[in-house]
Amino acid sequence: GIKDRFDQLLKHLGLDQANKVKVNEVKAPMPGLVLSLKVAEQQAVKKGDAILILEAMKMENVIKSPIDGVIKQIVVSEKQAVDKNQTLVLFQ
Repeated sequence: GIKDRFDQLLKHLGLDQANKVKVNEVKAPMPGLVLSLKVAEQQAVKKGDAILILEAMKMENVIKSPIDGVIKQIVVSEKQAVDKNQTLVLFQ
């Protein structure tokens, strides 16, 4: 049927993977100061695990992992000021 052809076309174009975007980094949602890191490189984390604590506007924000994955690299250090959208952590 038409739907099958459409699905095959999407698959051929690679669009069936579009909603499974591989997240490979965590970015700062706001400017702030990295108070503490909760993970180490090579550590496996689950979606929702605390990655670090970001202090912004006098509030402590827990930055959580968006995925199940393994920490490849921690790009920031404790007491470092970060900008909005700055990469904090990379996943493998």
